[in-house]
Amino acid sequence: MAVATRRERRAAERRMRSGLQKCAFTDLLFNVETVKEELDSNTEYAYRIIGKGIGKDGTDKLLNQCSKIYQLVKNEDIFPNIISVFENFIVNGKKIDYTANFYHIGNVRFYAEFIITDKRYTYKMKGTNDEIMPVLKVQHSYNGKTKYRIIFGYYRLICTNGLMIAVEEMKTFNLCIVGKHTESIKKSFIRLNEMLLNFTENAPTITKRLTDKYEMLGGRWVAKVEDRVKEVLTANKIAMINTSKFNTLHYITERIDSESKIATLGYGGKVNDWLIYNAINQYLNDNSRNVSTPETRMEKDGKVLKYMLENA
Repeated sequence: MAVATRRERRAAERRMRSGLQKCAFTDLLFNVETVKEELDSNTEYAYRIIGKGIGKDGTDKLLNQCSKIYQLVKNEDIFPNIISVFENFIVNGKKIDYTANFYHIGNVRFYAEFIITDKRYTYKMKGTNDEIMPVLKVQHSYNGKTKYRIIFGYYRLICTNGLMIAVEEMKTFNLCIVGKHTESIKKSFIRLNEMLLNFTENAPTITKRLTDKYEMLGGRWVAKVEDRVKEVLTANKIAMINTSKFNTLHYITERIDSESKIATLGYGGKVNDWLIYNAINQYLNDNSRNVSTPETRMEKDGKVLKYMLENA
């Protein structure tokens, strides 16, 4: 077994420090305060956002430097309210089944995904056992670099990553909620309830519209898999690493080949654009290789989906 060099260990540590960290729900709810800067400063740095007791050895941690007009919206005013919407959402006398995962980057950027595991809304790709389910992703930050947003998408069971939906359908069904200040964030919980209500009441129609684009990819069988992967990566300016330790094309094509041969999925060893899209998605979301923020990954994923839909 190869022993990691000091440089490789340091690189891994940097990824761990700067990358996405899974956490418990309660880890998002630490006390945070706005305090006046004691030093002489310009107006844009006149106040500090302090995380209480989350620094080294239980000390306070500086999270942001801001002006007087910055409106601090605490996690405790967001995530518990979203959970409340899900917990109190009833369809035909039954609560909607879901699971929730929570993440942070440096205790300053925060993310949650609410995966609707309720079988009433699970979709199976035609001719296969490849299941996808609705997911709502929530993001917020204390440094202003990640804007508060709730966005609808899908979650593929086999690879446990979120999938983008086409922009046109997202706009048509109002599947993205953005809040810029306290009042709009408060109203977003009402809009979330309305979004869920609209989706559950019109599930067959909305699901078909949202998954039709996925089915377009699923209907395109690909003979020259590596050529297609190269084309998509090049068109979307996704770097292809080729070193003695890692090869991007090998990583992606190996995953495609593996999934195409999983008997229970039902692809029978054949490859289509759907499997290629998902393998690229998996590469973009591999935390061991990527320290990009989730919103950056979603943006790249959306561009890949758009390109593949428009370029058969």
